[in-house]
Amino acid sequence: MRDEDRYVRWNACTVLGKLGEKAATNEVIAALINAMRDESSGVRQTACEALGNLGEKAATNEVIAALINATRDADSLVRGRACKTLGKLGEKAATNEVIAALINATRDEDSLVRKNTS
Repeated sequence: MRDEDRYVRWNACTVLGKLGEKAATNEVIAALINAMRDESSGVRQTACEALGNLGEKAATNEVIAALINATRDADSLVRGRACKTLGKLGEKAATNEVIAALINATRDEDSLVRKNTS
């Protein structure tokens, strides 16, 4: 996850997400949260997706806060993936802050982001 090559970091996120709920350890979740602050939008997007694939076990306050922040990312693909992931995290993620972020995303300029709020 700390490799200088963004494609290596992207692939690491992809692989962690494919491992599913069994990979939802504190260490993996922390690594993916850190990846959501990566300079590469592709890495940030893939980190969002990977967190969603970890299931409800990944619905921690830290993950939810990182995903809410990602709904305001400069890259529309990251914003859209963050919205979709928040929806995948289940009832644990159904907080007032998440609902407000998703409502705001329904007004996004990019139709892909708006589509991922449903």
